[in-house]
Amino acid sequence: MSRFSIEQIFIYPVKSLGGMAVSRAEITSSGSLRGDREWIVTRPNGTMLWQGDIPHMTLLSAQLENGRLIIVDRDGEFSPRAEEGGGVTVDLEGHELAGTDQGDAVADWLSHRLQSACRLVHIGRQAHQWAGLNPVHAISTVSLHALNKRLTERGEAAVELKRFRPNVVLSGTHPAFAEETVEEIIFNGASLSLREPCVRCELPNISLEDASRGKQPLKLIGALSRERPSARPASFGTYCTAYGQTLQVGMSSSEV
Repeated sequence: MSRFSIEQIFIYPVKSLGGMAVSRAEITSSGSLRGDREWIVTRPNGTMLWQGDIPHMTLLSAQLENGRLIIVDRDGEFSPRAEEGGGVTVDLEGHELAGTDQGDAVADWLSHRLQSACRLVHIGRQAHQWAGLNPVHAISTVSLHALNKRLTERGEAAVELKRFRPNVVLSGTHPAFAEETVEEIIFNGASLSLREPCVRCELPNISLEDASRGKQPLKLIGALSRERPSARPASFGTYCTAYGQTLQVGMSSSEV
């Protein structure tokens, strides 16, 4: 039997930028977390930009303070004026969503730091309603420890959990990768329904220190996935749907 606890919760106000740790998060009607990925960095033509296009995005982070967005890098921060620009259409992975451009000032600030022309668009509630939504991404510290043990045995550096951009970090008394095999984790007042293992893109290979691209941990993740019948190719962590009103750090599950 396995027991899970919520060790950390993160939301990422701007898609593909770094996020913020929170002690509790409101669950939306779609099973996602309020405030998560409600802004998108786009090209001037409205197509989404992500770290695969511009690895330097990993060096920027976004925070919400009383509903106000603040974007931070190592040299300063910028807070766009809410709903400053006009209505635009965003191409999000082939899905067209209506949004509000956040104005020239933040576009210039981001374009300078990312060395590429871009805009910032607020899509708000649509972030939790579009057809491609994967509501919550969870990883386990037990599974991360197993991955890092194999990395260090090969002479590779251990990888930080933030490279995986989780919403929920689970810990507890469960075997490594048990989160791939349980159907539901029930907490007091909330639950996580496990949908499918998360197939990784290249983002975990991008350094949080200098945005350089490496080969690990994705290469090893692919090898470890082949050892587990419950895994999908190159998968680590799981996509989930949350139910209830809120998720909170410290919640512990019943045995599963």
